[in-house]
Amino acid sequence: MVTSKVKVESKTVAVEGGVLAYEVQGAGPAVLCLPSLGDTRREYERFAPALVEAGYRVITTDLRGMGGSAGKFKSFKISDLCNDITAILNAENIEQVILVGCSVSGASAGLYAANHPERVKSLVLFNPIMHTGNRLTAFLLVSALKVPGLGRVIWLSYFKSLYPSRPVEPEYLAQLGELLKQPGAMKSVGGLCMARRIDDDITRIGVPALVYFGSKDPDFKDTQAEADLVQHQMPAARVKVLEGLGHYPQREQPEAVLPEVLEWLAAPK
Repeated sequence: MVTSKVKVESKTVAVEGGVLAYEVQGAGPAVLCLPSLGDTRREYERFAPALVEAGYRVITTDLRGMGGSAGKFKSFKISDLCNDITAILNAENIEQVILVGCSVSGASAGLYAANHPERVKSLVLFNPIMHTGNRLTAFLLVSALKVPGLGRVIWLSYFKSLYPSRPVEPEYLAQLGELLKQPGAMKSVGGLCMARRIDDDITRIGVPALVYFGSKDPDFKDTQAEADLVQHQMPAARVKVLEGLGHYPQREQPEAVLPEVLEWLAAPK
């Protein structure tokens, strides 16, 4: 958690369809932390403070439709998330940034780096879902998520499985459940679930990248195979599988990733 000694600024920026809510803390090179779908900026509450202490200016944001990023968003494509990255960077007058992305935000961070390499210094990705999965499975899931009340129950039940080594706290889960009741929240979850990923763009990612996968992340049928594929498509990246961890290693076991992340970020590229 952020200590009382660190000033945290809460901000918003207007985009088409609504506003994006984000927090800024620290000073130094800019780091933008992007959460997974169906979660909020709290995903980085055990990760961001260490970056601030190490001398970075850290921005954590809610994705469109979740948490404080409210509005009447009509589109949830990966390209929309990229436009949201641009909006935040421009609002903060950031010319070059380190992008940290998890899950669907691993796809948007990757696509942003491929399309705007001049603005991305490096990438840190946690279980990035960059390949489009089975469309029928996604359609059936989203159909269930659209059922009032039941959709939230299904999502929260699945969400708990994403923390295999350190169960998500009841308070965190309860807060997330309340946020999912907000207008547009479940539409965000469903829209981002259905969004096509960046299959054909992965090989264009040329910035330095550190990529983590959790061996017990249920989002991947074969985590090692996914890691091997990403390594093949991004040969210059450092790709690692974390044994026993799930979808959110940066929150589940931040001590498993922070030392290497900080060392890697500080090293010459």
